[in-house]
Amino acid sequence: MSDDASRLQRWFAELRRRKVFRVAVVYLVAAWLVIQVADAVFEPIGLPAWALKLVIVLAALGFPVACALAWAFDVTPRGIERTPAITPALGAVGSSKVADPLSMATPTVAALLPPAEPLPAERADAAPAPGPQAAAPGASVAILAFADLSPGRDHEYFCDGIAEEIINALCCVRGLRVASRTSSFQFKGRAADVREIGKALGVGAVLEGSVRRSGDRVRINAQLVSAADGYHLWSESFDRGLEDVFATQSEIAQKLVRALRLSLSAQESGLLERGGTRNAEAYDLYLRGQALLREGGDTSLPQAAALFERAIAADPQFAQAHAGLANSLAYAGIWGLGVDAARIEQALAASRRSLELEPRMPEAWVAKGNLLFLQRKSGEAFAAFEEAIRLDPSSYNAHYFYARDLFSAGRAEQALAYYAAAERLRPEEYQPPCMLAGALFSLGRRDEAIAAARRALGAIDARLAMEPNDSRAMHLAAVLSARIGHRERSLAYIDRVLRLRPDEFATAYNVACAYAVLEMREEALASLDRAVRNGRGDLGWIEHDPDFDGLREDPRFDAIVGRLRAKAEGRPS
Repeated sequence: MSDDASRLQRWFAELRRRKVFRVAVVYLVAAWLVIQVADAVFEPIGLPAWALKLVIVLAALGFPVACALAWAFDVTPRGIERTPAITPALGAVGSSKVADPLSMATPTVAALLPPAEPLPAERADAAPAPGPQAAAPGASVAILAFADLSPGRDHEYFCDGIAEEIINALCCVRGLRVASRTSSFQFKGRAADVREIGKALGVGAVLEGSVRRSGDRVRINAQLVSAADGYHLWSESFDRGLEDVFATQSEIAQKLVRALRLSLSAQESGLLERGGTRNAEAYDLYLRGQALLREGGDTSLPQAAALFERAIAADPQFAQAHAGLANSLAYAGIWGLGVDAARIEQALAASRRSLELEPRMPEAWVAKGNLLFLQRKSGEAFAAFEEAIRLDPSSYNAHYFYARDLFSAGRAEQALAYYAAAERLRPEEYQPPCMLAGALFSLGRRDEAIAAARRALGAIDARLAMEPNDSRAMHLAAVLSARIGHRERSLAYIDRVLRLRPDEFATAYNVACAYAVLEMREEALASLDRAVRNGRGDLGWIEHDPDFDGLREDPRFDAIVGRLRAKAEGRPS
């Protein structure tokens, strides 16, 4: 399709999104009726002939005004609001494309990014708690971890999983801002006033609840509380069988939306009501797998895949379990955890089966995109990511992994907009600004890169205050600190992560990056060699990683990368 045709298609899609066509049709019908009434009534009641002409002229003049107002404003349950513009993180529902990333990543990405935060004090253990967020918008909510009231208090994964599934469901609702799991779960096990939580997270309402599981029955209590005054907006108890838990999650999400006086489009309703399972065993295995998938470690990803496979065996029609299997194997493939070509094909089959069972499954499209990229089918992979974003413009994973694969394909300029969108969707996450900084450094845009690195380091310190053993936060902090000239801080992080996770691929790889930036050549080559020794690592990523620019002329670096290149080409290394 030509650029002109593509622009025209996007223009018509935007007119549909802003309801201009609908307003135009309604206006024309109403104007025609008014003119017909005037023609029939004006003469009998003695009005002059020019009065009818005046009505026709006013109707004609009002038409462009009505269309302009339809373009600029939208009528919502909260009143008349300005219609938001499209960004990669806010696509036109029903459109087959997202906003063009090239048009958004022009000379500067400052407009795409949150304001830079000051760098915390230069101490490796400095980890200040995040400060209060901006004032909460009218429709914003945090879903807290549900309390485990089961007799043995041994179903924490089950309670967390229910809360997270509600978060994931609500993220598809246009006009509703949902605090991420990372933000809302920091209050887990803490006695905190709802007003304090609302202020800390910048939300207008908080959903808290509890789960009591006994045998094949479960009791879920949920209450939505205003963060402004602590009054209840809605509360309800659900006594259900385990086979009805998935449907109950959807019901809670829909009742929460109604309590916030939001309306749902047909597509949003479909996403809230999609799929699920009535098999209690399959659902339990799925939630266990999701908990391990979130960890994302060398051992947890294979364990997650095994749990998803057991969930599928218990219920072959469980679309989310197929998507979970596809994603766990995709992530394992990205990190080179012994996922061969046959296993990748199995994962692709799982993503296809998930989409056959439930076409409105953004996470299955994300898995498909990552898996196709692992097969070096970048065009098909990027189309899959775009479909995921079309289905759910608020999908953090779709934007983040799309950006990662664009960068790995050597398209750093295009990756910028999607990294920035991921950062907007989850401003408390440290990975998007970290990866954005790397892409900007690779493009020679140092000032913007340093600003992104500072935001990432601030988010990392907040994360380590909540989870002191987050090894990924540590080794990424080592690289970022080296990048902005904080040598001692970088070396302190290297020391911490090597003591905590010395054998993980991600540790060895990112420590090599930090050493390379610090110009510690021998240490960098030794750590990189250890990382890729067993054929692990993303060849495209290493070839474009700016951290290794100082090593590329070294024949030892070329030999290390050559082993990965030989594996990718099917040659003996």
